[in-house]
Amino acid sequence: MKKMMKKQNNNLGYKTINCFLLVGLILVLLAGSAYCVTFSISPTISLEEGELRLDRLKMAVAGEFFGVDTKLMMDYRQRGFHPEDIVTALFFSGDSHRPLPLIFVLQKREEDWSRVAGILGLPPNAHGMQMALTHGKGKKVGLKRKFASEGYIFLSFISDYYRIEMDRLWFYIEKKFTLNDILLAVNLGAHQRISFELLLRDRERGLDWSMILKQRNIREEKLFLPFKSEKKYKNKPAIK
Repeated sequence: MKKMMKKQNNNLGYKTINCFLLVGLILVLLAGSAYCVTFSISPTISLEEGELRLDRLKMAVAGEFFGVDTKLMMDYRQRGFHPEDIVTALFFSGDSHRPLPLIFVLQKREEDWSRVAGILGLPPNAHGMQMALTHGKGKKVGLKRKFASEGYIFLSFISDYYRIEMDRLWFYIEKKFTLNDILLAVNLGAHQRISFELLLRDRERGLDWSMILKQRNIREEKLFLPFKSEKKYKNKPAIK
């Protein structure tokens, strides 16, 4: 009897140890996964800091394009509006000659940029709206997920500001690249005189941005440094 109890205790001990080992392995794998997500931009900055620097990049290049103070746009960002929404609002304000605060009020009320465009009387082909109206409601465009109106319009902004054909950019949206990756590639490519397609191919091969910078001997700060284009938008937004 004692031998049986001892054997059962030993089995229980082995099971407990194995359980702890399994849990430990799972935690290590989760930690590794979190590390990959957190440092996909650079191993020297946190995810939150990376997102903030990315937002600042978007606001800085938008400020150059629309002739608007970046601080104003960061204020709207702090109120919960995403950079893509802010760029859309700036386009709509400039084209409709309506105050920017009114545009945001309409967006909050309608929660749909295509409806806001209709209220403002903007033409459906203005700044990617035709693509948004045609494809933004879940129709088949080679994407499994809906690409929202502000996504199309922000892509149109990148096309205008960096003088790159929309079709070339849309090709990478269809390949499931994010707007963030496309912007970083286009902006860094403009600075370094590198084809943005080459940078996105590096991303496609599984390289994160820190690896890309290291391979090309580019300093990290260049990744978020706004490129100043000579291209300015014809209709200045009405700020007040």
